[in-house]
Amino acid sequence: MILCMDMDAFFASVEQSANPHLRGKPIAVIGAKERTVVVTSSYEARACGVKTGMSKYEAMKACPHVTMVTASTGKYTYISTEINKYLRTITPEVEVYSIDEAFLDISKTEINPVDAAYMIKSYVKKTFNITCSVGIGPNKLIAKMASGVNKPDGFYMVEPDEVIDFIDSFELGDIWGIGRRLAKRFRELGIFTPKDLRDFGQERLEEMFGIYGTRLYKMVCGQYADGVVSEEPPVKSIGHSMTMPVFLNKREEALNYLLQLSEMVSARARKNGFAGKTVHLTIRDTQMGNIGKRKTFGFFTSATHHIYEEAVNIFDEIWDETPVRLLGVTLGNLVSEYVALTNIMDNFQKYPQLYDAIDKINSKFGKNTVSYASVLNCKRIGAKTISPAWRPEGTRNVEFTPD
Repeated sequence: MILCMDMDAFFASVEQSANPHLRGKPIAVIGAKERTVVVTSSYEARACGVKTGMSKYEAMKACPHVTMVTASTGKYTYISTEINKYLRTITPEVEVYSIDEAFLDISKTEINPVDAAYMIKSYVKKTFNITCSVGIGPNKLIAKMASGVNKPDGFYMVEPDEVIDFIDSFELGDIWGIGRRLAKRFRELGIFTPKDLRDFGQERLEEMFGIYGTRLYKMVCGQYADGVVSEEPPVKSIGHSMTMPVFLNKREEALNYLLQLSEMVSARARKNGFAGKTVHLTIRDTQMGNIGKRKTFGFFTSATHHIYEEAVNIFDEIWDETPVRLLGVTLGNLVSEYVALTNIMDNFQKYPQLYDAIDKINSKFGKNTVSYASVLNCKRIGAKTISPAWRPEGTRNVEFTPD
């Protein structure tokens, strides 16, 4: 059997647990102190109409007595890491799906699935004074959907012979992996329920969607081929993006952030033993439009100065002086177990010693203890936002800088 553990309003619950004055009150967790959107909200705030993605002004209009709390990324990643350590005491077959969600395959253990669920719920509550919901099913799809049935602090188990009835209790758009947009397309074809989609037939779905049609048919039959993946898949790129605290209108301001992002990317590459030969730059404007471009080196590198130089070249090519809302820098085309910090074209040949000194100091005294002087001109320094790709270990384990 597969278990899906899903934390309940994770960020908001952590904040309420840490601050007794926030318990039982509507709170909205926002990404930063400057203009921002709601990352998540407590159940009390959700009852008032506060939703993820709202601006903080929209949230205050929906719920005038809501309390805004700036996200404490380091706190959330620490708790997530500790919870996942505990999950691996139950079974090594754990897939971290996101910072607040994980799948466990306990089929190779002798632990009763119900006992495992309540062990997890008890640990989370006793250790961190927050709650999680656990769903159990014969596969990841059913376990995932079961985890949402009795939220918050819920538990629900679906036996193999109950799968079809369980699937049919949901609207088509509520099935994990189908979603509202695809459900709308099916409604236009007169397909409203999982049973309707089964009756529509696998062959016709395959004609419309190819291989994905087969997957859709099996999903509404309660079948799901993907198992729990406990090992981190190979990393294809290392990237960081940052929403600017104020819109950037000047090239010099943008270059300060490009240097900071290049160093963040380089530091992770150096730490995890990667080098790459492609740099991709993303620029988002104030109207949420994105432009980007990638360039390939003639060599592999892990070095900040190489990444930054190419990022600046791309920026100068594609920026049309429209105010910048977000910048992103990514190093791709990676090779592992290879760190390259200089090449024969560099005038300064002691870059390896320089980067080694920077890494040792920052490792001992904290991130950004040593950085580039122009980075100090940035109004935001360090990673603040938890990417969906974040994981508690490995290359995707990003360290966060508090505000």
